[in-house]
Amino acid sequence: MRPGPEAGAPPALPVPPAPPPAPAAYRTAPHPAMPGGIRRRVYLLMATGIAVPLVIMGATGIHWARTLDERVVAGRMSAAAMAATHFDGVLTEDLEVLQRLASGVAQTMGNADLEEERRVVADTYHQFRHREGVYLLDAERNVLAEAPGGPRSAAPADDLTVVDEVLRTGLPRLSGAEQGARGRVVHELVPVRSWQNQIIGIAGGTFDPSRRGFDRVLQHLRRGESGFAELIDAGGTIIASTVPARVGRRTECRAHLGELVKDKRAQAARCDGCHGDWGVKAAAPAELMVFAPLAAAPWGVVVRQRTAEALPTEGDVPWWLVAAGLAAHLGIAAAFAWGAARSVTRPIGVLTGEAERIAGGELDWSIPDLGTDEVGRLGRSLDRMRLALRRLLDDVARVNAELEQRVEERTHALNEAYAQLAARDEARAQLLRKLISAQEDERKRIARELHDETSQSLAVLAMGLEAAQDAMRGGKAPRLEEVKAVAVRTLEDVHRIILDLRPSVLDDLGLLSAIRWYAERQLGTRGMSVRCEFGELDRRLPPEMETALFRICQEAMSNIARHAQATAVLVEVALEDDVFRIDIEDDGRGFDAEAVARREGRRSWGLMGIRERAEILGGSATVESAPGKGTRVEVRIPVPRATTEPGPAAAGADADAEGRGT
Repeated sequence: MRPGPEAGAPPALPVPPAPPPAPAAYRTAPHPAMPGGIRRRVYLLMATGIAVPLVIMGATGIHWARTLDERVVAGRMSAAAMAATHFDGVLTEDLEVLQRLASGVAQTMGNADLEEERRVVADTYHQFRHREGVYLLDAERNVLAEAPGGPRSAAPADDLTVVDEVLRTGLPRLSGAEQGARGRVVHELVPVRSWQNQIIGIAGGTFDPSRRGFDRVLQHLRRGESGFAELIDAGGTIIASTVPARVGRRTECRAHLGELVKDKRAQAARCDGCHGDWGVKAAAPAELMVFAPLAAAPWGVVVRQRTAEALPTEGDVPWWLVAAGLAAHLGIAAAFAWGAARSVTRPIGVLTGEAERIAGGELDWSIPDLGTDEVGRLGRSLDRMRLALRRLLDDVARVNAELEQRVEERTHALNEAYAQLAARDEARAQLLRKLISAQEDERKRIARELHDETSQSLAVLAMGLEAAQDAMRGGKAPRLEEVKAVAVRTLEDVHRIILDLRPSVLDDLGLLSAIRWYAERQLGTRGMSVRCEFGELDRRLPPEMETALFRICQEAMSNIARHAQATAVLVEVALEDDVFRIDIEDDGRGFDAEAVARREGRRSWGLMGIRERAEILGGSATVESAPGKGTRVEVRIPVPRATTEPGPAAAGADADAEGRGT
């Protein structure tokens, strides 16, 4: 290992070396130089200066072209979305009429008399326009009423899955184009609910898509000779189209479009050579397809057009023309570069020699005047740099001296921090001795109570039992009431000692109940108004952590009972963002917290114990107080999400808390 500096000593700072004497070659008059690399660099820079703007202009043109394409596609998407919104509005109005039908028959549905249901169905049928029929089904898919009647029923077939979906989910649904007794129709279904919110039937209607005017709306989306628009269902069947021959067929890319319909996801994409001949001009090798889903039905709007016709930037770019222009510009750049090199390289050679002289450490000679052009200004700037460099060396020496002084001051501050750390370690040692002493005092107190009270009570109890035994032998009635009273008092003393050692409520009911119990027992019995505000705990903390937290609250409330002379106490406990928060505030006489922290001989062992427990658990504890303004103790302890076996830190906190007692 490399040897380091001694502890407390400031690090050594580098001292700039003295500039070496200038070489003899630099003491003569400077001579012009013509570095051969300057010409090549000038040629390259001039050519680059002309070529780069051309490349930027080309990239900008390509970006503009792509932006134009994106705007065209966005316009198509917006138009398709507006058409889908229009279709949603039309279909939603139908579902609202059917919903009113369902509400009208919900009270009477299930009765033997179906006259009211038939009347409501007939009225609803007359409200619809362009409807093939309206019907009412029960939960078993039986037809209860329909309009108009006749041999060709408007009710759906038994294998129509959308009926089962409405009965299962209780949501309105529309089917795709289905072949029924009245031709190709679309079913609109609304659940009928009883007053108990149970699905007892379905109110439905059918319509022929060709009679709803969907194709007239789609005509507004058609663009160009090869463009057309269609309305499809989730199975890829074409419900309406601007090309009448395609209605009722299965559209191309039906699997992908079916997924878009189910996912309610809009998309714009190119289709390259994946379609067959469907009898329309759109069956080209490359197409632009825009899809917009409907919200009220499992349908979607598809707009298609040949890519060459839809996108204005589609086509080949004459790259040979761009290459020829670039070559011509490079040739002009080379000519200009040759002339520039002739006028620049000679004075640059002079500046190169002077710069090498300054780099060698010779700062006493000035640079000759090279004219008033850019190179001359560069020479004067280099001469000013020479003078500034001389001043900089003087400033570096001064800054080194100041830096050494600052390092010395920082070392002094670090030594003071070490002293404070040593004082804190000494305080911890004193706290440990105080802890051991408190343990011994607690054991003596328990032994004294057991000897003075419990053992005496047990002796009295034994004498009472002996007297009762003698009375029973003599045929007299024993005085068991006194014996019972002594036993009860002895049991209460034992319970009190057990509670002083560790309250059972902490193990039985948890941390919050134990804190509330101790606050009422320690503060409420002294006439203080105690208010406990606890947040909800979603889990039990580890036992050692609960014990340490209870001891923190116990120590804080014991200090209030002994010193605060308070009338009201607020105890707040909550678990927020995996941090256990304890705030205990009183309106007592308070104290000067800074003065207590600065005292050397007599320390506040209770407050120090609170801080030590919090630090052992990985948290912190702060005490805010002022004379006459009460005291506030804030404790923040991090709580891990997944509780594991108690670690050494938590176990140490538990042992520390058990040793300190109350």
